[in-house]
Amino acid sequence: MHFIDRLHGTANLPRKGGGLALGRVLAPPDASEGVRAEIEARLGFFPSYFAPAERFPGLLDSLWRQQREGYYDNPLPETFKESLLALLANSCASPYFRIAHACRLYEMGVPPREILRLAEIPAPAPADVEQARALLAGFPRPIAQWPEQNPVFGEGMLTLCAAVFLGLKDSELCADALQDLLGEAYGALMLLLAYAKSAHFWLEAHPEIGCEAHPTVRRNFFPLVRQEPHLVEVFQNHRSRPLLMDGGERADAAGDGAAEGGDRYRELIENSADIICTYDFSGRLLSANPALERIVGYPVAEALQMRIADIIHPEYAHLGERLTDPAVVGETPFHCELDVVTKDGGRVALGVSTRPVFLGGKPVAVHGTARDVTRRKQAESALEEANRRLEAWVAGFDQRNREMALLNEMGDILRACPTMEEAHKVILGFAQQIFPVKVGALYILAPAHDVAESVLTWGDPDLAERVFFQTDCWALRRGRAHCVENDREGMVCKHVRHPPADGYVCIPLMAQSEAIGVLHMMQPDGVRMTEERQRLAVALADHIAMTLSNLRLHETLRTQAIRDPLTGLFNRRFMEESLALEIRRATRNSRSLGMIMIDLDHFKYFNDTFGHEAGDLLLKQVGLLLQTNIRGEDIACRFGGEEFTLILPEGNSAATQKRADFYRDAIQRLEVNFKGASLGHVTASMGVAVFPDHGRSAQTLIAAADKAMYRSKNEGRNRVTLAG
Repeated sequence: MHFIDRLHGTANLPRKGGGLALGRVLAPPDASEGVRAEIEARLGFFPSYFAPAERFPGLLDSLWRQQREGYYDNPLPETFKESLLALLANSCASPYFRIAHACRLYEMGVPPREILRLAEIPAPAPADVEQARALLAGFPRPIAQWPEQNPVFGEGMLTLCAAVFLGLKDSELCADALQDLLGEAYGALMLLLAYAKSAHFWLEAHPEIGCEAHPTVRRNFFPLVRQEPHLVEVFQNHRSRPLLMDGGERADAAGDGAAEGGDRYRELIENSADIICTYDFSGRLLSANPALERIVGYPVAEALQMRIADIIHPEYAHLGERLTDPAVVGETPFHCELDVVTKDGGRVALGVSTRPVFLGGKPVAVHGTARDVTRRKQAESALEEANRRLEAWVAGFDQRNREMALLNEMGDILRACPTMEEAHKVILGFAQQIFPVKVGALYILAPAHDVAESVLTWGDPDLAERVFFQTDCWALRRGRAHCVENDREGMVCKHVRHPPADGYVCIPLMAQSEAIGVLHMMQPDGVRMTEERQRLAVALADHIAMTLSNLRLHETLRTQAIRDPLTGLFNRRFMEESLALEIRRATRNSRSLGMIMIDLDHFKYFNDTFGHEAGDLLLKQVGLLLQTNIRGEDIACRFGGEEFTLILPEGNSAATQKRADFYRDAIQRLEVNFKGASLGHVTASMGVAVFPDHGRSAQTLIAAADKAMYRSKNEGRNRVTLAG
């Protein structure tokens, strides 16, 4: 949008000579309802500038309206607004705007040295104002477009605006010149100056307002002062040395005559806060002002008998040589910073600037100034240290965030693990990332045993015991984390055969107040287990304990759902589901599938003769026989009562019938002993059916095998019959 077009919104603003309608200072409470919400919505935060007015709704509304209309909605170019406000902030007793606008200019890309220049500009002298008016007279009136890239225009505008703002001599003429130059934009400029004036009054009435929490300051302060360290001193000395003073004017440099000028010059030298001296190229001091004694401690008379090398600290001897080298300081100005040793043995940092003194066109001596920059150096050092700590804190914070993210991700993945084996792999992968230790190990307590067995390790496995008794670990004995900081202190667990120099930690895995295992980790050499790392290790152990406990419960429930509690074989429901699955797989691969139906002969008689307890023992032993004599892919089930079923993937008629004969013979040779007495031998009748020859579905295959089994019973029992 064209600059002048943007000013239509300010057409009703009063021109020079009229009052600025900024609204009532105190509005009724309901008029400012939601002002804070409006500020936060517009700025993204609530500046501390408004904090003292929160208890007065009308005042808060008025302050926000002034800032919004005078600053945020003001159509003047952003760089000019920020530069002008930064310059005017020099006259305010509060450093709030001086720091805030400096950081904003830096964020906008203004060079730090230019920001420093703005912060050190004094109140304009009459000659400066006259020169600015003359420079701006060459621009068209009114301007059609703001010449942002023209430094002459920018400097002239800043000078005239400062003169109007401070009410200096000829400020009325400056206001006329600005109005003629800007036309409609003059109203926007006056609105900006009025906002600055009221904002300064507000800040000076509330010195407690600080800009430390301002997002722009937090983002840019340290980068800015690192690039331009002199700004630190400017900001620190703001209250005691504002550069722009209301109504202030600089003295006429010409004075009232040569004598008065000489007196003023000598007075300036004598009262200077900086050391001003002259020395020859041998380093011998030729003259010095009283600041030398105040800063370094040597009286001038004594110092004139010395050489500058006598007071320069040995660490900076190389700079002392350059300060007296005609090739360095005899032709061009030379600047450096060095430390000197005071008369009482102290140490002071000086910022030194030198210029050659010429006689007959040749350099014969050096004129130097030295400023005590000890406080600035200390401030810079403190800033660097604070920055290092901040960077370390941020790095640590990022590391903790990464570790917590990994921990949360591990928890999410563990919740999706169906088996212990899969969970162990996930735990190992994440534990290696979160804790790259010398050795780490996860131990699980064996059921009904007082022994902990290692299920996974990372690092050096030779440093971790494979198995140890529960009483060998202090964490398991105490039921809480046990940390040993080094191998010379603390109670070392017996299972730690080689205690590391920098300690280790054992954390019990607790579930329902019961230990189910322990997490053990040894620190790498030279790395101590901090409290934060201990807390992270406890969090890791909690995740693992919860997962393993849930998986144990899940496996128990699953076993109860698919296993026969008496024999330990799969139950009928699982058999039917597995058979349907195996038939689909056999169909897809064009393979056969064998099935054996087994029924114990005369089991009712056996049960009635020896009792149900003996009958249960027989069923258990038959189940054990089947379970220990099948292939890994075979499925053994208790079909119901004294009936059993075997599913043999890829089993054809001959192979399945051969396996059935093996089981028939094995059952016949099975000897059952109950309460010390032999109960004799039992036999079994079996039926064999094969997919797809005898059935293409689970129901038809089971029916075929069952029918063949009943044929075996009808034909005399203790035999194997193939389905017809």
